[in-house]
Amino acid sequence: MRTNILTLLFFITSSSILLAQEGDQWTDKVYSVEGNWKIQEEDGTFYLVLGNDFMTLAGPDLKIYLSPTAIENIDDREPIDKNGGVMIAGLKSNKGAQKYPIPKGIQLSEFKSLVIFCPQFSVVWGGVSLAVEN
Repeated sequence: MRTNILTLLFFITSSSILLAQEGDQWTDKVYSVEGNWKIQEEDGTFYLVLGNDFMTLAGPDLKIYLSPTAIENIDDREPIDKNGGVMIAGLKSNKGAQKYPIPKGIQLSEFKSLVIFCPQFSVVWGGVSLAVEN
């Protein structure tokens, strides 16, 4: 019993360390995206947090997706929503601090990038690469 509990605690701790990440380097596709971002864990829920300095061009239908494809391998007009992407949320604003819960049941380790995408016109604004461990 004690071994099982220790194994579970190690797994939870390892997953949190592995998935909590941050940066400020975006890969622009059609439009420029700037600012700090991080994925952080709070009370068992992971959140995407965009910093005060976040900024991009406004769009009609901007959403934030997790993609199984590395941002470097995503085309400017790739349909993220139809190529295995999972929507986190609609972008609340094109600038400033924002916080989005990552839906429960999402295995962050299965995704290679975080993407700002306009499904209405199938346009990729830009994104960031996520650290992936196998």
